[in-house]
Amino acid sequence: MSSVEGSGPTSPQDLQTYRQEYKQGVDLFQRALKEYSSADEVHKKDAFKNVMENALQVLNDSARGMKRPDLLQKNQQIAKDFQDFQDTGSVQAKTQLSQDLKQAQGSV
Repeated sequence: MSSVEGSGPTSPQDLQTYRQEYKQGVDLFQRALKEYSSADEVHKKDAFKNVMENALQVLNDSARGMKRPDLLQKNQQIAKDFQDFQDTGSVQAKTQLSQDLKQAQGSV
């Protein structure tokens, strides 16, 4: 759907679709993060990491479709916090990531 990006105004139906996709992407990311945090096996962690990376791509595509640079910035912060969480595994990094996801979902 991101091919609509430069073609002028986005229709109300498209905006609604992008909003739904964005919210679903955040929800999927949150659920995968929860599972990732409790997974013990490396292959399971890798699978949940892939889900979160795909969800982040949906967030970026949806933000571009809605022509929302503010959401793209928030997505960059989510990606950074996710990387921090992977690097450190700290509760603080996970909490920050969760807060960013909630803020992003609330701003759609």
